[in-house]
Amino acid sequence: MEKRLSVIRAARLAGVTRAELQSLIKGGQLASFDGLVEVDDLLRLYPETRLADDRTLERVEQIKAEALGKDIAGRSLPDPQVLAQRLARLGTQLTRTRQQAEHYAAVLESLETRLRALEKSQDAETRAVVQDIKHTVQSALHERRVLSYAAGSGLDGGSWWMSVLAPQVRLVPDDHEFLVEGADTILEAALRAGLSIGYGCSNGNCGECKARIVSGEVRDVRPHDFVISETERAEGYALLCSVAPVTDLVIEVGVARKPEQIPVQNIDAKVREIVRPGPHVLVLKVQTPRTRRLRFLGGQYARLQMGEDAVEALVPLANCPCDDRNLAFHITENREDPFAVHCFEQLRKGATVRVEAPFGTFVIEHEIERPLVFIACDAGFGPVKSLIEHVIALDRVEAMHLIWVASGAVGHYEDNLCRSWEDALDHFHYRPIRVNAASDVDSWAATLAGSLERIQDPGLPSYYVAGPERFTDAVRELLGRLGVSNAQCRYQALPPRPVARGHDGGDAIAG
Repeated sequence: MEKRLSVIRAARLAGVTRAELQSLIKGGQLASFDGLVEVDDLLRLYPETRLADDRTLERVEQIKAEALGKDIAGRSLPDPQVLAQRLARLGTQLTRTRQQAEHYAAVLESLETRLRALEKSQDAETRAVVQDIKHTVQSALHERRVLSYAAGSGLDGGSWWMSVLAPQVRLVPDDHEFLVEGADTILEAALRAGLSIGYGCSNGNCGECKARIVSGEVRDVRPHDFVISETERAEGYALLCSVAPVTDLVIEVGVARKPEQIPVQNIDAKVREIVRPGPHVLVLKVQTPRTRRLRFLGGQYARLQMGEDAVEALVPLANCPCDDRNLAFHITENREDPFAVHCFEQLRKGATVRVEAPFGTFVIEHEIERPLVFIACDAGFGPVKSLIEHVIALDRVEAMHLIWVASGAVGHYEDNLCRSWEDALDHFHYRPIRVNAASDVDSWAATLAGSLERIQDPGLPSYYVAGPERFTDAVRELLGRLGVSNAQCRYQALPPRPVARGHDGGDAIAG
């Protein structure tokens, strides 16, 4: 029987993205059987794939980590007890496989003895049939042995090795898949994969991440105060923030796809760092308590309040939802805005920032079927950066285009980051556009139109536009002239429009 792998595991073994394999499946170059691909087909398309080489397992994650500036060294190996259980289970599987192989070997030896006897005692016609059977069996065995040597190990070894280092989790009923690598809990791995499952404290106290393990085995790796009843344990319930997989899993848990599925949260965070990437822009980095992490979708925004005068503003989040403690906000200098003045002149490390979030519908839902085009102006890059990092975590898009229009005052203050995305990620295209003033529409409209026209079939992608309201209105008009329907576009005007306190986050923003 030929070995089949899930798309996510096949992609990791080949060192490519899921989106690349899905594109091959869609184009007919790679066959798929109920979401699985043949190992032989994978080796045909990627002959250098080594099924038991753990370096290929980390290749895509390393590319993503380099692009996003994340440290994955601290999560290279699972918890020792979890690893011991996985290895013990692997040993059991290997023992059973060896016993089965020995049984098959004995059957083949008996068959060969019987065929030799027939070959000596029967007529010429029977001997020809017997010899044909022997030749067919020997050729099949030789071909399988050569293929195993070429791959560097037995075919099943690659899958088993991955199951030890990175068990696969499938969430039902939404049918999302991800791998749990290193010492991550299931919750941490889901967030790294860009999936917003329900959780609260992420510390084993609230019980909001409780879910039912439909199949597979888990082990507690973090202590928790929330009590799961014996009845629930018998039914397979566990806290996803406190367990790691021993085997591949199927888990019954919902995934938030829309803003209205995530409640508004109020958190007192601390200023961790204030970075000045340019003279007229700062990146405000705040950190939430370990027990109060912010759950949100890429592209959403927050109401920030700080200082004795309680100055406040609506500011887009500029980081991936997978980093739910370390929040980033891009703020441009504005002498007429008390909040901006406070941030540039008075705010210091360690200050308390009241965060009320998330708000806004400038998000990407998980069913991504089209190429994505991001168009940002000045600090509109903040919410666009959040979206891009979320997409990178999801690892599902075939192509991304980023067009960043920047005025002379603000500039492309994270140009190196954008270029690192282009260098590290296949099918990512970055085009910076500099203009004299962000408000001078005529100075950038023609250049922007030229960049958009370079995109093959401009009516196919989904468009995400963020920047000053005059900018988003002008881009809306420009896209309309290019034949792009409004249904394919989402807009985030800056500053965001005011929302009522306690709003559930499902407001429509400029689109």
